[in-house]
Amino acid sequence: MPPAADHAARAGAFVAVVGPSGAGKDTLLGVAQEALAGDPGVVFVRRVVTRPSVPSLEDHDSLSTEEFLAAQAAGRFCLTWEAHGLHYGLPREVAAAYEDGLTVVGNVSRAALDAIALRFPKLHVAEITAPRNILLRRLVGRDRESRAAVEARLARSAMPLPAGGWHSRTIDNSGPMQEAASALVGMIEAARHSP
Repeated sequence: MPPAADHAARAGAFVAVVGPSGAGKDTLLGVAQEALAGDPGVVFVRRVVTRPSVPSLEDHDSLSTEEFLAAQAAGRFCLTWEAHGLHYGLPREVAAAYEDGLTVVGNVSRAALDAIALRFPKLHVAEITAPRNILLRRLVGRDRESRAAVEARLARSAMPLPAGGWHSRTIDNSGPMQEAASALVGMIEAARHSP
């Protein structure tokens, strides 16, 4: 079998979890990670962000802008992007896991989907949503941004996902959290076994 065909046969899947701030992406990812802890074929990714992590609100590794740019120059990321004035990156180990046939799951920005699809062609997108009034209440409750900044963030997130050739599913996280988490787990399992 030619190397390119072998590579395509071994490639896993990438499940990109996107959605507006306040939709509960990290909470659902945490529940899904617990549910799939016994599956060696699924890997949950910790992205790197140039913002301090607040464990109760979000799950990521943090670097200063200078540290991030140095890591980027050293080739420590397989993919980087910018959003909301911040730098984001996925560690290079993510690409190795994908190429070894694993299903990689990560919280990413919708603005990065086109680049992610180029790097990880077997892409599945889970869009986590909630009504605007719920998002507003959750974001204001964080007390991390001004009301104007929150309103601007919600306006940006109201834009539809870019059209792409990936599989996508919308998951409403305004009701019982376990229902939304079960939907996400089901989507990850489907991606895991997709051709």
